[in-house]
Amino acid sequence: MTIGKRIMIIGSPGSGKSTFSRRLAEITSIPLIHLDRTYWNAGWIETPKEQFYAWQRKIVQGDTWIIDGNYGSSMDIRLSKADTVINFELSRWTCIVGYFKRLITNVGQSRPDMGEGCPERLDLEFIKYIWKFPKNIAGKNRDRIGQCERLNVITFKNRKEANSFLEKISQSFRD
Repeated sequence: MTIGKRIMIIGSPGSGKSTFSRRLAEITSIPLIHLDRTYWNAGWIETPKEQFYAWQRKIVQGDTWIIDGNYGSSMDIRLSKADTVINFELSRWTCIVGYFKRLITNVGQSRPDMGEGCPERLDLEFIKYIWKFPKNIAGKNRDRIGQCERLNVITFKNRKEANSFLEKISQSFRD
C-alpha cells in the first residue's frame, strides 16, 4: 500500500479526521498540521482570512505534510500541492455522535488539534453544520477533488475502513 507525502484529510466534523491524522503522522513520521490550531485564536477568535491563506500558501511548499481540516474557501491552496486526499464520508449520525463524544471528553478544555484558549463547548449551530454537511459540503468536496486527476483519493465511509487502512499502512512501514 502506498500513500503520498503531501496528504490532505477532509470530511465532516466529528468524523474522526484529527484522530486519524495523528495516528497516520505517528506511523509515517510525516509532519502533521491541524488547520483549526492556526485558524482559531484564544476566545474562539478567527484568524483573518488573508493571513490564514498566506500561511497555508507557505506551508504547502513543504516537501511533506499531513493537513487536517476542511476550510473550503482555502481548499484549492492545499489541492494545488497535495498528492493524496483522504476524504471522510461517514454518516451524519456517526459524526454527531463523534462530536458529542469529543464534547464530553474535552468539555471546558482545548483539544490537542485546536488553538489554545478555545475550550470545547456545546454549539447548536455547529451541530446543524454537521447534520447538513453530507448535503451541503460533501458533494462539493468530491467535485473539487475529482477535478484533480493526479490525486490519489481515498474515501472512507466508516471508521472500520479508516482503521483497516491505518493497519495496512502501519504494516507497510514495518516491512
